[in-house]
Amino acid sequence: MNRKFELTGILLAAAFGCYAQTVEFDPSLDPEVSIVQPSLQQEVWDSRYMWYPGQLAAFYQQQSVRMSKERCVNVGYPGKFFAKNSCAYFRREVKMKQEAVLRWTAPDVVTLYVNGVKQPNADGQVLLSAGKSVLMFEVQTDDCLPCIMLKGAGLENPDEWQVSMDKEYWTVPESSIRYNKPDVRPDDSQEIAARIRPSEILPLRNAKVAGEDAVCIGKNGYALVDFFHLEIGTLTFRANGEGTVTVRMGETPEEALERDDKKLEQYPLAPVVLSAKDSVFSLTERAFRYVSLECDKGAEIADLRFDAALWPVNHLMQFETDDDYINRLFSMSRATLHTSMHRFYLDGVKRDFLPWSMDALVSTLAGDYLFGDQQVSKNGISIALMPLNPQKTDIGIPDYPLHALPGLKQNYLRYGDLTTSLQYRDRIVQLLDFYASIVDEDGFVHGNYGDGQFGYTPGWSTYNGPARKGIASYAQIMLYYNYMTGAYFADLWKEKSLANKYRKLARNLKEKIFERFWDDERKAFINGTMNDGVTVDGRLSHHAQYWAILADIFPQDCYDNLFENILPSLPRYYEVVSYEKGYEYLAYAKAGRVSELWDGIYRVFGDWMDQGHTRFPENFMPNASRERQLKFYNRPYGLSLCHGANGVPVVVGALNGILGFAQSDTRTDEYTFRPDLMHLKRVDACIPVKEGSIRLKLRAEGECSIEVPAGCVVKVITPNGGKPLVCKKEGTYRFSL
Repeated sequence: MNRKFELTGILLAAAFGCYAQTVEFDPSLDPEVSIVQPSLQQEVWDSRYMWYPGQLAAFYQQQSVRMSKERCVNVGYPGKFFAKNSCAYFRREVKMKQEAVLRWTAPDVVTLYVNGVKQPNADGQVLLSAGKSVLMFEVQTDDCLPCIMLKGAGLENPDEWQVSMDKEYWTVPESSIRYNKPDVRPDDSQEIAARIRPSEILPLRNAKVAGEDAVCIGKNGYALVDFFHLEIGTLTFRANGEGTVTVRMGETPEEALERDDKKLEQYPLAPVVLSAKDSVFSLTERAFRYVSLECDKGAEIADLRFDAALWPVNHLMQFETDDDYINRLFSMSRATLHTSMHRFYLDGVKRDFLPWSMDALVSTLAGDYLFGDQQVSKNGISIALMPLNPQKTDIGIPDYPLHALPGLKQNYLRYGDLTTSLQYRDRIVQLLDFYASIVDEDGFVHGNYGDGQFGYTPGWSTYNGPARKGIASYAQIMLYYNYMTGAYFADLWKEKSLANKYRKLARNLKEKIFERFWDDERKAFINGTMNDGVTVDGRLSHHAQYWAILADIFPQDCYDNLFENILPSLPRYYEVVSYEKGYEYLAYAKAGRVSELWDGIYRVFGDWMDQGHTRFPENFMPNASRERQLKFYNRPYGLSLCHGANGVPVVVGALNGILGFAQSDTRTDEYTFRPDLMHLKRVDACIPVKEGSIRLKLRAEGECSIEVPAGCVVKVITPNGGKPLVCKKEGTYRFSL
């Protein structure tokens, strides 16, 4: 047997053994990990920075691209996005009862105009006269976000200001309470450091362990270090000896032991040159879990640590059962999302560190409840929306911008914030009108728009289709859902004619979808057409079916046939699973198929955890060889083993499946729970909603309880068929299942 893979098997067996007890997969919750807190106290204002909507995401995206190119070998990005702008204008009409001092902080050059008159440089403050006046700040920057934060004169609230990039189109500024420190601007690093010590050190050749975080390596010896947590950060150690230490890193033992640098996904690190004295080395930032250390002459290496960069979060959603296996799956899913959370919910932190539209927005289905960071979710929405005044040449993947509006609706329901849709109103309308302008005579969008490499990309589980460049039925269903969501927001904006326009487009498109793509014999949607746009692709795949359930157009009387006959018979349906599964499992939960949902989780996600991994990857092939499981894009380590979107399915399985959580989109203060405990005897949960938190104690036998915050109505529908419990006031209610 190949020695490298034999050693890998030993390590994985050791990792599997640790699952005999509960494991905390998120370093921010791991008692063995220390969080390094900032030493300096930072000033906090009773206000927050504000900026033009979507510009923070634009600057963050450019930062991610720059960081990605510095570290990652294979980086590519289809399509165009909302461009960053170095200038913003903030205005407000004020009526002062008396003189007052207004202070501000902003990057670079700030010019204040009062009633159109340029004011002399006031070094960050001005004395406002009593009476009416119009204030306008012009913020010019070099290579940072044009933003401003105000203090004094009762003018701090960003919601009472307007912002523009051209002094013609004005809208409500974007802001977040997170950015309330004058010395920490929104596009500065917000991350905290988690100090992770090795969980295991394996001496592989001419080496011996010298402590929990130390190893002695002889001439031409090497060792493998497992930090358990897969994160992005820096490796630091103290060493003395002679010669050089070669450090290799990876998500897996195989990758960390790989000696051919051309096969790696991250640029190799420069060898560490030792001197006779003790020296401390901090290496360039990388994403990894495993590290191999090799020395040509011999060295003593101690104080090994991994300083991981974590996005600061609040752990809001709680979910615990009497089944520790489910608890571990939930913990691992939460950690997967958190690892991928850096300004956005990112693609693989090792492979590209970039935000992608579908990945970012499917992640919000879980992240919005786990962490409640609305700004991170909004950043994903912004990169999914197309640039201003979109053109065909701006398209990368033709269906990816169609994730933006479902994401906006999720954001509105979770946070109850209509302002977000108003901030992005121009881009929402432009996106919908753009798609309406490029469709064919049937109202269909084609897959041959955009980047020639991609076409439709519903995920990587496409062995049953659809064809990438033809007319995919799932994409038309997504477009229908977008029109309906556009009408939904237009109603909220009180724009009746706009709502009617999108409803008409949706109604016409729905008729064509059923006319062209519904197979009445098999009771399912066919794929659509082949790449020529004409030849019928009569194959069935899962993509159109779950989008039809989410869009409320799949006939409910056909659910049994879909879940019992169609899906189980799809070739390789259970063998290849990718990052669209969060959407699909949400459809499973919506259809009441909780047992089938969890069967899939056990089969795929449970298998991955059982193999000793601590994060979920972009693509699963449970029946493939170990080597094949790591391969992607025809690269031996091309698979991302931490992909935020695949942290979603287990959370959906818990929240929308076991708890049966749902929210009305017409009466957004109304929530429903339909518990399905399966084999479980106990579930304790805390679910954040816009009104506060809903706490549940569910017992298969005996008394259950639900604690409801003020301002909402909560309905509990029990499987025993009894009368639903309706909770209309704040308090604790008791019931039985």
